Amino acid sequence: MSENADPDKRAAEALLRYRAALARVEALEQDEAVAHRSLVEWRSLVENSSLDGGGSAARSNLAEAGQNAICRLHDIRVAMSEATAELKSALTTLVAFDDSLGYLPFPEATKSNVEGAGGSAED
Repeated sequence: MSENADPDKRAAEALLRYRAALARVEALEQDEAVAHRSLVEWRSLVENSSLDGGGSAARSNLAEAGQNAICRLHDIRVAMSEATAELKSALTTLVAFDDSLGYLPFPEATKSNVEGAGGSAED
């Protein structure tokens, strides 16, 4: 058992890294949904504004809001791309430990690595 203690510890740490990466991707997915809804709402405002013949100040504000919404969505998607790469790397590491050990050890449950795990009863 002592010869497997170090690989077990490293595998448990890899599992924690995977969980953290997965949580980050999930949070970014939620942020992306909010940003996308904001952009759809903005589009509706633009369409209504063009029908109402809004003034140039209102159009300028709408244009700025649109730019901000697009930039926010872009930033989230860049972050999601990076987070997804990190998640893939963490998964590759876990698979390597599973192949070499034949199992994955579960890290000791602590408040920091249990919070948010599993989500709701439907998960």
